[in-house]
Amino acid sequence: MDINRLGKSLNARGGWINFRRPPYSIRRVIERTSLMAVGLGYGLLLLFNLQLPAEQRRQAQREDLNDAKAILRQSKDLILRADSVSASENSIDTLLLKRLLSDFSSFDLLISMHPKGFEAGFVIPDVRGGIGLGKVLASYGLQKYQGDSRYGPVLIDIDSAYYSIIKDQVDLHGNDWNIYLVQDVSRQIRQQNILTIILFLAALLASMVTLSLTRTGIRRGLEPLQRFGGVIESVSSGSLDDHRCDPKYEPLELKPLAGSFNALLDHLADSWNRQRKFANALSHELRTPITLIIGYTSRVLRRSGNLSEDQRHQLTIIDDETRRLGRLITDLLDIAREESGALVITSEPFSAFETLEQVLLLNQGDHETRLKIQSSSHGFDQIWALGDHDRVVQCLSNLIENAFKYSPEEKRVELSCVSTHEHVRLQVRDHGPGVPEADQELIFQQFQRGSNTAQQPGSGVGLALVYSLVKRMGGRVWVENAADGGAIFVIELQRFQPA
Repeated sequence: MDINRLGKSLNARGGWINFRRPPYSIRRVIERTSLMAVGLGYGLLLLFNLQLPAEQRRQAQREDLNDAKAILRQSKDLILRADSVSASENSIDTLLLKRLLSDFSSFDLLISMHPKGFEAGFVIPDVRGGIGLGKVLASYGLQKYQGDSRYGPVLIDIDSAYYSIIKDQVDLHGNDWNIYLVQDVSRQIRQQNILTIILFLAALLASMVTLSLTRTGIRRGLEPLQRFGGVIESVSSGSLDDHRCDPKYEPLELKPLAGSFNALLDHLADSWNRQRKFANALSHELRTPITLIIGYTSRVLRRSGNLSEDQRHQLTIIDDETRRLGRLITDLLDIAREESGALVITSEPFSAFETLEQVLLLNQGDHETRLKIQSSSHGFDQIWALGDHDRVVQCLSNLIENAFKYSPEEKRVELSCVSTHEHVRLQVRDHGPGVPEADQELIFQQFQRGSNTAQQPGSGVGLALVYSLVKRMGGRVWVENAADGGAIFVIELQRFQPA
């Protein structure tokens, strides 16, 4: 089952499940994985450092206790009192037992015994440190674990000193004796804690070094991918033949991708060349009959004395629509040329005032009273801009045609010029419904129209061409709504300061 398709289906039905993964960074994934691996490795090492010494200590204490039990079993006849008649607890010579336990004990390790079921005190050997360890045993081990026959090793902390206690049983002449091993392990615990701190600091340092080396390695490893992305980003319809990736110089992981990319560019270049040839041929084939139709209708209109008003009106419609179709074909051809890089744009100084006058004469036609120039800057006739004069006229004509389309018949379309120290703004204002804020960028895209233009004819080509041409001239174009209604289309170009 396709999970993405299932997620789309649930979303379309008002569900809340979305199986699509959000975008993520490969670099961050590798960095996090490396840090997790280092952290996990050192975490296991720290855990091993904590468990291994404790386990070794327990094993050693168990072995010492077992050795003591074995010696006691072998020496049980030697520690009997000379006057003993029966094998009872009172028949054990405690002095001999102390001496035997003393041979096995040391200053930090104590082997002690206690008869099970009797209130007699511990048999504590006479060794240096034995009295202190015996007190630890008497105050903690017997009280806490007196009901247990066996326990330990148990680690206890008394006044920042650490002791390990083990309890077991041994049979001496048919009587059970509790045998205890008490060891002062403070020095070992402190050494273990110091080693843990050292390992933790080493893990922190290793993580920092790993992160630094990982970032360097990732950056170097991703350089071919970033370079490949730059090649893809620089590809345009006019440069399909100029961008190729040589698989010989790419990493093994990118060789198949580079080959597929080159094949895709070849396919796109071939398709684009065929499309461009088709557009050129079609535009030239259509221009000839359109030019003839415009010429014939203009000639008939000039000699329309014997035509009725209805016939003259119909011929006017034919003339207007044919001219509009001609402009549409020109715009489509220019868009195709611009995308292919074949459109030539010049940048020369031109007079803003003379350009607006030329646009006024070209677009008045039947709208002579509706199209006006408003002088909005001091010294308007002295303002010069940098750009392609003919293309600026074409852009303004497209904006004027668009303004006539959306302005009421009784409202005027106004041309104006506003200048700053660095820029010149040529403006076309209508008195229509304006452009919703959400559509103010959308309408400059190819074949896109505003949400409030459904009742008006249009192709979504004119404004897209204006945007492309102005951008090629190094300028900007945008639309804003006037305070008292209507839309203002603004073309901003670099200002030219005559010497």
